[in-house]
Amino acid sequence: MDYNANTASASEEGLNIDSILMYFQKLLKKWWVIALIAVIVATVAFAATKLSYVPKYASGITFIASNKAASTTVGGQTQGDISASAALAESFKYVFTTNELSTSIAQNCGYKLSGAEIKNFVSVEAVKDTAIIYLTVKTTDPEVSYAIAKTYADNYSVPIKEAFPSTNLIIIDPPLLSKNPVPNSSVLINTLLGFLIGAFLSAAAIIVLVIMKDTIKSTDDVKTKIGIKVIGTVNKVQLKAKKKDAKKSLLITDKKCGFAFIESYKLIRTKIEHLAMRENHKTFIVTSTMENEGKTTNAVNIALALAKNGKSVLLIDADLRKPAVAKALAINAAEDKGVEGIISGEKTLAESIKYSEKYNLFLLMSGRGIGDPSEILSTNAMEEVIEAAEKEFDYVVIDTPPCGVVADAVVIAGYADAIIMVIRQDVAPMRRVARAIENLDNSGTEIIGCIFNDSDSGIGSTNSYSYGKKYGYGYGYGYGYSGNTPKQKK
Repeated sequence: MDYNANTASASEEGLNIDSILMYFQKLLKKWWVIALIAVIVATVAFAATKLSYVPKYASGITFIASNKAASTTVGGQTQGDISASAALAESFKYVFTTNELSTSIAQNCGYKLSGAEIKNFVSVEAVKDTAIIYLTVKTTDPEVSYAIAKTYADNYSVPIKEAFPSTNLIIIDPPLLSKNPVPNSSVLINTLLGFLIGAFLSAAAIIVLVIMKDTIKSTDDVKTKIGIKVIGTVNKVQLKAKKKDAKKSLLITDKKCGFAFIESYKLIRTKIEHLAMRENHKTFIVTSTMENEGKTTNAVNIALALAKNGKSVLLIDADLRKPAVAKALAINAAEDKGVEGIISGEKTLAESIKYSEKYNLFLLMSGRGIGDPSEILSTNAMEEVIEAAEKEFDYVVIDTPPCGVVADAVVIAGYADAIIMVIRQDVAPMRRVARAIENLDNSGTEIIGCIFNDSDSGIGSTNSYSYGKKYGYGYGYGYGYSGNTPKQKK
């Protein structure tokens, strides 16, 4: 498998709708991180603005412009005269900041200032579609602001007359000495801007981290980057369980899991049955690259789906390091040694198998983990256990340890007919998945495809219960594999 070639090919395809939805849902999951960073940046912006704020005092003049002689009243102006005055107002505001007038104001205001400083202190605004002009002087000293504004009021008329001889500019609101500083609007603006910048940067960082993580994010990634088929997609499921059931496993026998969840395993079952009929396969191992990808949940539900279709199914827990099948089914297997007990000679296969009437399922489970099961699993006795099981049951489903963590799954794969990979969305790094699949390929057993697990990128995946996590303990009754149990169907 050319991993780099597959990756390059996939990158050329760009983003698809599933990827966009997945990124959006990642952001929703991390909303509290985005909000926290946004609040922190907003707080810093607020504090910085407050600390750097220097109070300023404003003194202003309001003018009205007229294109009539001084003897003509405003009330006698026509609409055309008013329009002409409004146009003149735009021109007047530039006269107030000419070098000549600014220098004159600086020399006559009573303070040692330059013309350039006067320009920095003064702002002029013409009100749109009116003949009104506001001149505002802002400095850190109210006395200075008033002195500059008063000097403008006393000296503006000469340069205005020189620039516009046929017009008038009349003061209708003279300057006053300010007692209070100008409200600091920059605090609110900078705080809001800081919040938006913090939210944007944190969201961008989350997206970049998701991209750099280089995990399997969609079924397209499975096909193009890993190069194996997808035999089923299982979306996230949300269970509103009581506290005592908080760790309850998701099983297709529980209608609370939802129609879509149950139907997904029926579709997987159909594909497995067709393959089994075509290739004469009976034994399927279920594995994953890493822990907590949901391999046990999938192994159990595949077995249950096959059993519900009238087949005799043996589910073997071959994850001897961390057995989880009994926990998933809420069956007490504390005294069971499973595969280890058979290979050590303590029990026979028939004595070790339990039959669950509740699930119509035959089970070979372990109640406790062992340190290094590699020697047990690699013996001829293990192969004989599987061969004997194949003669007695229609299907044998084997839950194995993660193949990207330990070599146990590769060993067991050599005894099976087919391998089913469980790939949980956005968990295992792409290269680690690729290496795990290469290891399984070396077993000589066919990987028939993968189950894309815990998907939240699809249209129907709106829930948030993650079933790749640990399972809760449950207690039930196991029935010994004996003459009192129903006979296996051939």
